[in-house]
This record gives sequence, structure tokens and C-alpha cells, in this order.
Amino acid sequence: MTDRRMAGWVLEIATMCLLGFLALSLIGCTLLGCTGNGKPNEEQIRQKSAEATRQAQIDAKKLAASAKVAAGNAVAGANAVAQGVKDGMNSGKPGETGRLVDMNSASTARIAMLQGISVSKAQEIVKGRPYSDPHALVERGILTEKQYDRISNQITAK
Repeated sequence: MTDRRMAGWVLEIATMCLLGFLALSLIGCTLLGCTGNGKPNEEQIRQKSAEATRQAQIDAKKLAASAKVAAGNAVAGANAVAQGVKDGMNSGKPGETGRLVDMNSASTARIAMLQGISVSKAQEIVKGRPYSDPHALVERGILTEKQYDRISNQITAK
């Protein structure tokens, strides 16, 4: 949840609390007390309204603080997930069994995840299949030698 949405949500709750307190304070004689003629005492109404407003402000500050902590925790959690994905993508040693990207069977998206390989270049690689060995990408003019050198320890052609 974004900070703006969270702040709007907190403000909305605080406003509803304030209106609820004000409505209760204006209900009538039974809650506020009455003067001898059956009408609420204006001083009592003013005091109850001020008290309700103060309480609403306190509650709104507590809600805002809780929302801020929750938003911070959500951001930290999202950052941890993103870092975990990044770590997972970069884990393993180049050339490790099962970690190599097979140019003859990998999806366009997986090939595009290799360093320096765009989606259009990955599509070109897929269209040029099959390859007898990874260096065939250079021999066919699909990759430059420099591009190939960047990814050579991450790819295979089975």
C-alpha cells in the first residue's frame, strides 16, 4: 500500500471517529444532561465536543503511527523479496550443472535475462535454432564476440 493511500485511509478513519464522537455528544439530554427546561446545556455540549475532538486527534495520531510502521514493514518485506529473487537469479557458479541456459530449448524470456541480451536479440536467437554449439551464435552473426564473451560461461547448446 502506498504512503498516500495509507495516509488517506488514516485520515478517513480519523474523520469517521470524530464525526461519531460529535454525533454522540449531540444526541440529547440523556447523554449530556439537561437544564431544567429539558434542553441540553450549551456549555456541556461544547465541553463534550472539545473532548471528543481531542480524543479523535489522539486516535488519529495513533493510527498514523501504526500505519507508518506497517508501511515501513511492507516496504522492507518487498525489498527483501526483490533481493531474494535477485540472489536466486545470480546464485550458483557459472558452468554449474543445471544452471546453464540451453540456447536450443530456453524460452525467449529466459534468454533475455542473460546480461546484455535484449528481448529482440533473444527472439533472434530463438528463430536461429538449432545450434550445434554456443559459439554458433557468433558464427551466424547473431551475437558479437564481446556479447558472447559476457555470457559464454552461462550458456550451452544441447
